Amino acid sequence: MANKPVLIVGGICIVLAIASFGIAGSNWSEGVDEFENTEEMEAFIKGPDNSFTYTYTDEDGQGSGGWYVMMEGEYGDADGNDRTDACENVTFTITDSLGNDVTGEAGHVICADSNEWRDEWADSVEGDGLIVFGYVCATFDSTDEVSYTCNLGEEYTIASDTQLYVFDKDTYDLQFVEGLLSFIQGGILGSLGACCCGLGGILVLVGALTGGAPKPMVGYMPQQQTMQQGMVPQQGMPQQMGQMPFQQPQYTVGADIDSSSVADTPVSVDDSTSSVWND
Repeated sequence: MANKPVLIVGGICIVLAIASFGIAGSNWSEGVDEFENTEEMEAFIKGPDNSFTYTYTDEDGQGSGGWYVMMEGEYGDADGNDRTDACENVTFTITDSLGNDVTGEAGHVICADSNEWRDEWADSVEGDGLIVFGYVCATFDSTDEVSYTCNLGEEYTIASDTQLYVFDKDTYDLQFVEGLLSFIQGGILGSLGACCCGLGGILVLVGALTGGAPKPMVGYMPQQQTMQQGMVPQQGMPQQMGQMPFQQPQYTVGADIDSSSVADTPVSVDDSTSSVWND
């Protein structure tokens, strides 16, 4: 007879494992989609244009990757002044929704090519013919030397006389992190599902192979077929555990006769007046 409690627990573990595998597969699929989207960098780059407007957001409160300002050109510092030659004379302005010039607060033209910092290090796409030379609302990378002050929900407009491109670094980073988290969650759920499935299989196997025999009623003992010497069980009545079997009383002939009532004079056969013996 199977052990039903163990079988039930094992079945629950297997059901949970199947559910975990399904969720893990969904997370892996989402992670693949997110990474595939981040590989298509063109989806995060707008331009060329002379004006771009973006709304600053920071949902997690940890800062924003901001927007990278780009232009056509190549990295290089032929004159050795620690600035990229292609962007030395290019500028842009940043205005808020009220038309205030906040270029020095919300963004900076770096155009650097030195041992301390090269804009090429921040370029996510190599060999596309575009170079990075400015940054807007990159509060995540804000330092004492280069700080960014941007207000949540504020619209900022980037404008220049030169045809520019803007790389939405913040959206790119968010999608990359979401894809990475989906992979991690899928891996954790998959591992838990595998452990749960293994445990459930073991419990089902143990429950199927084990199980106690039916226990007799407390205080009840089946009637024995063999009779013990001097013991006669009552007919039709089962013996109770701990009850002595019924024993027939034994008697001794003459044990209860009063000796005082017995005649002392022996009786002779010759004194008998029976007519049987008289001729």
